[in-house]
Amino acid sequence: MSSMCFRQAARRTLLCTAGSTKQGSIKFGTHHVHNNSLAAAITSSSTTTIQREFSAAKKKQAKTETKKKEPTYQERKAAEKQLRRETWEKKQARLERLKTRRDASPKDVKKTAFRSWWDKELMYHNKLQRLAKKEGKPWRIRVAAMVERLPVVTPDVEEWEQDYIDLRDFLMTYGKEYPAETGFMFAPDKPEDHVVESDEELIAGLPFTPAPRETEADASGDVKTLDRQLKTRVYLTIKSDAEGNLSGPRWTLPSTLAENNESLLAAAERAVSDSVGSDLKLWCPSNAPMAVNMRVYNDKLPESFRENYFGEKIFYYRVQYDNTGGGVDEAAMKADDYAWLTREEVVDRIEKERGKHQAKFFHYML
Repeated sequence: MSSMCFRQAARRTLLCTAGSTKQGSIKFGTHHVHNNSLAAAITSSSTTTIQREFSAAKKKQAKTETKKKEPTYQERKAAEKQLRRETWEKKQARLERLKTRRDASPKDVKKTAFRSWWDKELMYHNKLQRLAKKEGKPWRIRVAAMVERLPVVTPDVEEWEQDYIDLRDFLMTYGKEYPAETGFMFAPDKPEDHVVESDEELIAGLPFTPAPRETEADASGDVKTLDRQLKTRVYLTIKSDAEGNLSGPRWTLPSTLAENNESLLAAAERAVSDSVGSDLKLWCPSNAPMAVNMRVYNDKLPESFRENYFGEKIFYYRVQYDNTGGGVDEAAMKADDYAWLTREEVVDRIEKERGKHQAKFFHYML
């Protein structure tokens, strides 16, 4: 009797729930339930309303939530203003930090000095090109050779670099440290194990006597030998009037006028042999010129020299001296004088004879 009453009560509950459901709810029908827990679960789940994912109500709800999340115009404006303020504060803080760092030192000093000279030089060359075209006169091609002897010994180190080398050698005397349980460590160090010998002490212990870094030619001022200025490059410089100078012979690089059907590199090699003989053995690292300069013929020059040309385009080639060959053949030399000079010495002689403008060109080219 009691079970019959329970089944009737459960059936009556299910029917009432199913009848009260509308669109979107779940109907269970008239199934019989045989225990209290299952009846409670079915009763609770049957009252839950499930909404379809792409229903109109769902889309409306998502649109409303998105609209609420979008910031207003005033909020966006305030956020942008805050971002600009933070960016400016970060920039000011970085500038304050730079005052105590090496980055605060002037930058691009040499680059700025070069550009201030080069920009004016380029404008001047363009002007000469237009003038030559306007007058209808061609340019004559001249080729010059920069014969350089490479450094023989390493240059002197700066004081700060020597301090770094001494500190590095001292720290290397300690070697690596390993945990005691590994057994890799040697016996405790002694004070004499960390003594670093100086360069003079190392040289004194050699079985031979090294050649001096400063030669007799440096002491006597002899500029006609290659055994000088071993720490830097030296360049073959001649004194000649082959360029048709009104003031007579002057210090310059070996040069010659290019001939027809002759490459510029071959003309550069011929310029050296014509000036100081053919004993010098040269190595040419490239077929391309190092620099180019322009020279306008002065009306005071002999007409037989300038002919109908507007001026010269001088192409400079860098060639290196090969020490397996000989030196300057003074007997076959056509130049009035020659010297192996450093860049500073070349620039100094050019400045005395032609002025600072031409000296700048040789300074940057060499």
